[in-house]
Amino acid sequence: MLETAKNWMFQLLDLIAPERLDALVVKNLSKEDILDLPKGPDVYGCRWIHPLFHYKNNSVRAIIWELKYKENTCALPVIGELLYEEIVALACDIALFDGNAKFLLIPVPISTERRIERGYNQSEHIAKSILPFDGEHFLIYAPQYLQKPVETPRQSRSLSREERMKNLIGCFSADPRVDGYYVILIDDVVTTGSTLTEARTTLLSAGARDIFAFTIAH
Repeated sequence: MLETAKNWMFQLLDLIAPERLDALVVKNLSKEDILDLPKGPDVYGCRWIHPLFHYKNNSVRAIIWELKYKENTCALPVIGELLYEEIVALACDIALFDGNAKFLLIPVPISTERRIERGYNQSEHIAKSILPFDGEHFLIYAPQYLQKPVETPRQSRSLSREERMKNLIGCFSADPRVDGYYVILIDDVVTTGSTLTEARTTLLSAGARDIFAFTIAH
């Protein structure tokens, strides 16, 4: 009797507030499904940016939209592991030439205004999903080392890369303690690379050794 009542209640809830289609897509993705998603294409002129997946794939778009607008992080344990493996491969290559290399893990920040509006920064969620796999603690999580004190206009798809770059000039500030570190930037999506490029310029100006970025999609 109790089980019947529960089933009836769940059916009623589904009618009143049906689950979002993107939420269902992400919920039903297995680890194998995520591993099979199409690989991200190169970002033109930005070989230092490494996207995991192709944004044109419906499942990839669902993951991004659910994370960005609904704070749905259920796909992140798998994505965090994949990102960590990519970062380790890069770090090993760097260590061959720089045995003293030290790495900062920094999510691309959002402005205070945007954080109040949304309530969270999805890039921080992505970066934090990487940390459980870093058993050797070679990554120093330092979100405070890059800030976005200036709110910028929302980037329109119709804008050229040059126009996007102009909108972003001077929007970031970097802590001088990045001096001498390799910085791993984390973001959800890269489109033209303008946001990541401005962040990179700011960090290099503050003394960072080199910058690399990893995103879920492009």
